[in-house]
Amino acid sequence: MNQRLENGRGFYEASHIRQGEIGRSVHCADIGYACPMTESSKQHAKKSLGQHFLRDHNAIRSIVSAIPEGVTAIEIGPGPGAITESLLARAIKLTVIEMDDRFASHWQDVAKSNPELSVIHGDVMKVLEAAVASVQPEWIAGNLPYNLSGPLTAKLAGFNLSGGMVLMYQREVAERIASGPGSKVYGGLSVLVRHYYDVKRLLTLPPGAFVPPPKVHSAVILMTPHGKTPACSYEALQKTVRQGFAHRRKTINNNFRGELSAEEFEAIEIDPRKRPEQLDYDAWVRITLALSKD
Repeated sequence: MNQRLENGRGFYEASHIRQGEIGRSVHCADIGYACPMTESSKQHAKKSLGQHFLRDHNAIRSIVSAIPEGVTAIEIGPGPGAITESLLARAIKLTVIEMDDRFASHWQDVAKSNPELSVIHGDVMKVLEAAVASVQPEWIAGNLPYNLSGPLTAKLAGFNLSGGMVLMYQREVAERIASGPGSKVYGGLSVLVRHYYDVKRLLTLPPGAFVPPPKVHSAVILMTPHGKTPACSYEALQKTVRQGFAHRRKTINNNFRGELSAEEFEAIEIDPRKRPEQLDYDAWVRITLALSKD
């Protein structure tokens, strides 16, 4: 992955943001602290890690109840454990990935007396693939770091899990992921997450649902497997989508000039005059397959 994507930028993040409510909102009156560690003065959130700790009980219940009891799961960034404790209470065999030394140490201590908990101390962008290969999770959950949500989602979308994922984002990123063709926020992530999954918005949260409160609203996304066999590999689709969305204002014919002609686009039932955000997942797959024939 190149440096632009490692920094959370690149085509995954490059789209106009349209504000708007989708799904159910949680009001500030419903908010209460979920975990004593969140309140501890010794456990301040680190801005460098993009930390905002969830403290809203309704959100915690929505996230946890979406994951069946007794499954194997990975949680990204447990922090003080608002979600973690509830997952463990549901007899879920849980592996947490934590970069923050403070919280990694805490959960390592907890794991000594809880055989259902394992801890991976490291950068999720570096350890995720090995963790999924080792743990073989049915589900992945997490309040994703704001500064990594784009490239991290691109990694996550490439795992074909039997259960699914419950992930929290900035609302604007959630809108990109859940949007359909023709939307101003539809982009690369919108296409990639549909390779293996159906996407649903569970709820929207105000800044006050977190400690410290972020400057934006957040949203929880549920991704469940659609069960269809993809016609191309995820890696090939990702390469195509990256190129296709590199210049959003250009036509699809211009973005693939020298690789596919207007006639070749028409042969796969795509109008070469269309722009990237007008093409649905199936169209992107057809482009990927056409490129692979060269």
